[in-house]
Amino acid sequence: MTDQMDHLDADDLAMLATSFESAMAAAPDPSTIDQALFELGWPELLEAAPTQGAATVFTALGATGTTSGALDDVLAHALGLDVSATTGVALPPTQRTTTPARRDDEQIVVDGLVSPRIDTATSIVLAVASDQAVELVRVDPSKVDVAPVGGIDPDGGHRRLRATIAAADTNAETPGGTWPGAVAAAQVALAHQLVASSRWMLDQAREHALERVQFGRAIASFQAIRHKLSETLVQIEGAASVAGACTDDSDPMLAALAKSLAGSAARTASKHAQQVLAGIGFTTEHDFQRWMKRTVVIEGLFGSASSLPTTIGEDLLARGTAPRLFEL
Repeated sequence: MTDQMDHLDADDLAMLATSFESAMAAAPDPSTIDQALFELGWPELLEAAPTQGAATVFTALGATGTTSGALDDVLAHALGLDVSATTGVALPPTQRTTTPARRDDEQIVVDGLVSPRIDTATSIVLAVASDQAVELVRVDPSKVDVAPVGGIDPDGGHRRLRATIAAADTNAETPGGTWPGAVAAAQVALAHQLVASSRWMLDQAREHALERVQFGRAIASFQAIRHKLSETLVQIEGAASVAGACTDDSDPMLAALAKSLAGSAARTASKHAQQVLAGIGFTTEHDFQRWMKRTVVIEGLFGSASSLPTTIGEDLLARGTAPRLFEL
């Protein structure tokens, strides 16, 4: 992994990051963002440096508060499939990391989610749990039932995916990767998105605290406000450090830890930013509401700060060792 990433210059990545953010800000529609990403060389970046490339794109998604089908591409690449703007990959139900489908004799039962990619996909890849192992099959979107996901962020583009499909109606794929590896890749990418979203929310709260005057002085001078902002910053930086450590370490447990810490930081950022922004933060006049709603949804994908610690703890007990995040 690191050999591939040695070919990418930091300045080139910074330039790509700027291009990605500009494209997302200019056209917030998911399908338009996907088109722009592919035109900017997203598949080639993902091939050259999977973790580093995903970090660049998902940081841009978090910074702009937008959504796309990029997670499908991360999963497809990790599973050893060709990355295509017309290929969707089914996601597990919220809070879970298990496969979104299981084999039941000659039928495949699907219960999961799909990203906004479903609007342009000509095929959906399903990871299917069977008695032997996880298999991959490709199915026509017309074979599955897709329903809007209600709740806090209906504009995010995710849909509920349910179906019982005859195995004969699917096409088998030969995976070049594993489902745990794909889960880890998704968790790291989402961790970077959550960190970037948290930074944006913190910046909005900070700016408001500097501008809002009460009792003749900016509320940023109040100790309670300072504590909320500083606590948020500490959590964000901790989560960013672990997410960054995943660049050189593909350990699935480290990926789960990065996602868990990023989710926790995002929860803190949402709560404290809302408290600092006060009334304006509850209105649609302020952009905060879009970032907050999107963060809540993203935080639940591929495990959350509530569900992942149990998994991580069980893994630690089974291993008897913990990953080293930093060389002292």
